[in-house]
Amino acid sequence: MAVDPRKVLPTKINLIRLRREYLMIKRIRGVMEEKREVLLHYIKSAAEEYNRYQEEVFKTIGEVFTNYYLGVAAEGAERVRLYAESAPESLDVDVGTRILFAVRTPTFNLDRSSLATPALPGGAHPRLSLAYRQARDLLPKLLKLLEYDESIRLLIEELRETQRLINAMDYVILPSYENAMKFIRSVLEERMREDFMRLKMLKRKFEQRAEAEAAARG
Repeated sequence: MAVDPRKVLPTKINLIRLRREYLMIKRIRGVMEEKREVLLHYIKSAAEEYNRYQEEVFKTIGEVFTNYYLGVAAEGAERVRLYAESAPESLDVDVGTRILFAVRTPTFNLDRSSLATPALPGGAHPRLSLAYRQARDLLPKLLKLLEYDESIRLLIEELRETQRLINAMDYVILPSYENAMKFIRSVLEERMREDFMRLKMLKRKFEQRAEAEAAARG
């Protein structure tokens, strides 16, 4: 998209065309700058939500492991393994997309009916049941945390691409147009000076001829 001044004919038409394109690119740059600001806002908002969910999730994970290991200590590792093997290994997650300022980000929704329920006997240690319930309730939050994480990554990628385009406009495209227009203006100004000098010389010749003719008649 950059312009090579050496490949542009120095004409008024091309100068007008380059000016129009230059102004259009400046407007596009303004839109890209607004997009960058909106992306920064979305990233900041998503990062705040991510941190909030992360603290909540990590706290609950600690409680899940504490209750689980207390239950294992009471029941025995072998018995707990049998409890776990009684539950089918199945978990369905619906993956969708949403648009955040022209960026497609993922959404994850847990199908709760697919959650496996271990066959805990009536006499099982209550810590195991508590750990299972906590882990079950934690899964949607884990998916939400993953959703925020992936959304932030995609938004940052879009932000980097937007900044790259802005930099290209600032340091390559717009300067190339400015140089091309400067080159054309300098050539046109030089031509105007040459035409002026040529007209001045012609005027002088006409004046000298008129004087010579007047002298000859006198």
